[in-house]
Amino acid sequence: MSERDATRPGRWGRLARVVGGAAVAVTAGRAAHADMPRDTPAAVEVDRDASPPGRVGFGFDGGEPLDAWGVSIAAGWIERPIQLGAGSFGGGSPASRPVRRRETLALGGALAIGDGIVVDAQLRASHQIGDRLMAGGDPDRLARYVFQDLRLGGRIRVAGDRSRAALVRVDLTLPSGDAAQLAGDAGWTAAWSLIGRATLPRDVVLAACTGIRLHGTEVAVGDHLIGDALFAALGGAVPLPLDPLRASLTGELLGALGDHVGSLAGPSPLEARLGVVVQALPELAIGAHAGFGLDDQIGAPRLRALLELAYTPHPAGRAADPAAPADEPGEADDDDLDQAP
Repeated sequence: MSERDATRPGRWGRLARVVGGAAVAVTAGRAAHADMPRDTPAAVEVDRDASPPGRVGFGFDGGEPLDAWGVSIAAGWIERPIQLGAGSFGGGSPASRPVRRRETLALGGALAIGDGIVVDAQLRASHQIGDRLMAGGDPDRLARYVFQDLRLGGRIRVAGDRSRAALVRVDLTLPSGDAAQLAGDAGWTAAWSLIGRATLPRDVVLAACTGIRLHGTEVAVGDHLIGDALFAALGGAVPLPLDPLRASLTGELLGALGDHVGSLAGPSPLEARLGVVVQALPELAIGAHAGFGLDDQIGAPRLRALLELAYTPHPAGRAADPAAPADEPGEADDDDLDQAP
């Protein structure tokens, strides 16, 4: 048995300890949330798009490799991310759309630390229109221009290499957004997730993740609860025959299962997305995505459109070959795999 093989049980042991630690945190978090949710219905985030900053790929962290660092800019549009039915704020309250439409600009960056660790950050600002809480008797208008919570994240590869890998990711959002305008949570949120990624023959990529999100403060929105939730996502990328252009077709399914506290139930949104990712230059990737909610839940927009660009330079020892298949999202070429640990 090689020295590399001998290290594998240790890696999976570390993964088990990470999962065990997350389970303890989940138990502690649920105990802390035993009291009643806060009655501040505007202090929630209605769009939890989790596209990883600093690169272009899936709408969740699918384990895309990053050679050194990356910066990204994304422009998004969503329609009806939150709709409340008649009676949500008590008998006689009308149906409403607290946020009817939102356009968002997101700036992000990512840094690779060694070959298996990536840290990233994202800041978003939006223009929005909607009813806010008029259906609940609050006459204040919805602010048109808002900042959203700062999102920080990091991941570590615990097994595998650039071709096939298992990773652990942690995300933290800080309550820095406009929490009175449905653009930021009342407190911090933290999420843990496990990610699996595999590159199949012909550069087909499959990725999946599953995890849990904890809220420092749970909030009641009428008869709904914005709080802890389980989430999962599945995505695939297939290269398109557009030589000499390097492009891939992507498809995704993203969903969450909300918590329950007493008579309040958390939303369980489900969304499907299709997209195209083009490697315009060795360092420049462009992505265009369209999504739509599969159920009428908070966080599942009726329609979504997203255009994103990412600049990710390659180190001198791993320069991209313009004639080779794209590393993102089609994964690494043969030379890259030869250099993988």
